[in-house]
Amino acid sequence: MRMLILAALTLAAPAAAQPVTLGTPVTIDATLSGQPVRAPSGDLRVTITQTQLPVGGKLAAHKHPYPRVVQVLAGRLEVRNLDTGQTRQAKAGDWMVDAVDQWHEAVVVGDEPVRLMTIDQAPPGQPVTIMRNP
Repeated sequence: MRMLILAALTLAAPAAAQPVTLGTPVTIDATLSGQPVRAPSGDLRVTITQTQLPVGGKLAAHKHPYPRVVQVLAGRLEVRNLDTGQTRQAKAGDWMVDAVDQWHEAVVVGDEPVRLMTIDQAPPGQPVTIMRNP
């Protein structure tokens, strides 16, 4: 009888939930300006930030000493690389890696605020953003 109860419980137990990949994985091999993505060596501190820019908003000229991963959560953004002259647009759902050690700025395009999620990996205590004109 005991075996019958154990067998019934085993058959009634739901199968372990399996993970499901949603959408296509994003793979990024280069920054917006074409640089290879290289992580700094040694210990890292990971900082994840969400930022909102209002309609007509702008990110002033700045650069990053380490790769910064960015996802546009809402809106459209135009990124201008002041060193190379390249201009790129990103929209909601896009992922990118900002240029490393190159001055760039960004402006909101359109009539919707921009929400960004940024992921920085840098040695502990090191800046992740350097403003051109602090």
